[in-house]
Amino acid sequence: MRRAMAEADVGDDVLGDDPTVIELQNRLASLTGKDAALFVPSGTMSNAIAIRAQTNPGDEIVTERHSHIYIYEGGGYAALSGCSIALVPGTRGIMRPEDVKSAIRKEDGSLGHYPNGSLVCVENTSNRGGGAIYSQETMDSICKIAKDNNCNSHLDGARMFNAVVATGTSPERMTRDFDTVSICLSKGLGSPVGSVLVGSNETIRLAHRWRKMFG
Repeated sequence: MRRAMAEADVGDDVLGDDPTVIELQNRLASLTGKDAALFVPSGTMSNAIAIRAQTNPGDEIVTERHSHIYIYEGGGYAALSGCSIALVPGTRGIMRPEDVKSAIRKEDGSLGHYPNGSLVCVENTSNRGGGAIYSQETMDSICKIAKDNNCNSHLDGARMFNAVVATGTSPERMTRDFDTVSICLSKGLGSPVGSVLVGSNETIRLAHRWRKMFG
């Protein structure tokens, strides 16, 4: 690994001309069937950027009550994105689609009382759930519920490739219906540092801006 790092072709990622980073981003975008990808220092930053790029201050995100986004990311959803959070009870970190649907609140029709639920976050595999894996059917249903309620969907896939291996599902199929996916390189993939956020061209364009602002 040290030899590969020492011998890697390098450039300036800020200027978009680091060939190794470009190759990594293109590889992850291709594996997941998304338009584009962005390398960031950590999975926490990847999730924070995904939330900021897909919400407005005052919005609400929906996620499982033991999720990494809620438990282990320093309240970044509130501090960095100005969002409240609706917590869904789960079994070993796995949410039921019907509970996700019940948790989504929309400003429209509430006479201004509710925040606008705009993003549903799923964690696969579940850290606090001891590595529990979502079925593809459950993830597909949650993504459909999000879409039907005018919400985007984000997959915290820090350990996604563990689920890919365990289920035999391709990365592209597993992530097909999610708008964004965070993939941590330092978990099952064994890299010393780093994470990649994948999504649409427009979302990744916004993500570049938020990566710069978040430092």
